[in-house]
Amino acid sequence: MPRGTRITVDLADEELLKRIKFAAIEQGKPLREIVIEALRLWLERGKAPGGKDFQAMIQALNEYHKADGGADQSR
Repeated sequence: MPRGTRITVDLADEELLKRIKFAAIEQGKPLREIVIEALRLWLERGKAPGGKDFQAMIQALNEYHKADGGADQSR
């Protein structure tokens, strides 16, 4: 199976991670599938590109990169 795009996410909430892992076990799915499904559902709920939330996210990312001294954005 080809490798997909990898990201690192700091959930900053150990309890949330435990709940996600438990849901994955209950549903017999890898944690990866649970996260992908959640992100797709979030996008389908109206948070897709072009919406206000997407624009706010892009603005926040741009501000982050400016504050980070223009660090490599391909990470």
